Amino acid sequence: MKLWVVCSGVLLLSGCQWNSADPNSQTAPPAEPLPEHVILPGNNGNYLPAVTARINTKPLSDYAADLALQLMMSMHYTPPQQAVAISSLVWFDHQLDNSNALGNHLAEHLYVHLQRLGVSVADIKVGRQIRVTPQGDFALSRGRYLDSSQDISYVLTGTLLQDAGGIVVNVRVVHLQHKTVIATGQVHIPDAVLSQAAAVAYIASP
Repeated sequence: MKLWVVCSGVLLLSGCQWNSADPNSQTAPPAEPLPEHVILPGNNGNYLPAVTARINTKPLSDYAADLALQLMMSMHYTPPQQAVAISSLVWFDHQLDNSNALGNHLAEHLYVHLQRLGVSVADIKVGRQIRVTPQGDFALSRGRYLDSSQDISYVLTGTLLQDAGGIVVNVRVVHLQHKTVIATGQVHIPDAVLSQAAAVAYIASP
């Protein structure tokens, strides 16, 4: 009787081992996780997933700072003793008088960064007087309050050019009488930065 029980146990154990070694068995060994550093297909060769790729969030003021530094480094002469006026940046089209808030915002940032670099800057939008109104007290103007007798010899001007990846900004400081360009600067603002700007609606193609 004991011999029969032992033989039965041996047969059962052999059957279990045969089933576990059966290549047609439905039970598959658990897949090993991929290493974290593995380059996954369709991820442009990045080690990190595409959804975690860093997005360029450089603000417009930083591009204006780059332009101001380029202007200072490229000046063929010492910075002019007379103040430099700053005009709105315009689209490079057949009229050259079509601007938008992007061109105006960059111009406003250039006031700050050029003055910090030691350039004498003239604000032509400052009126002849301060206007006191119920809405506030205003020194800036675009209308009849401007001072028509301003003596400006240099102006910072520039253009905006749309390309496939964003907007190219070209600026230069020019002597108004001699038309001599004494400094230049150029930056490329990607579409990703423009789309994240505080007021996306104002950035439009010409």
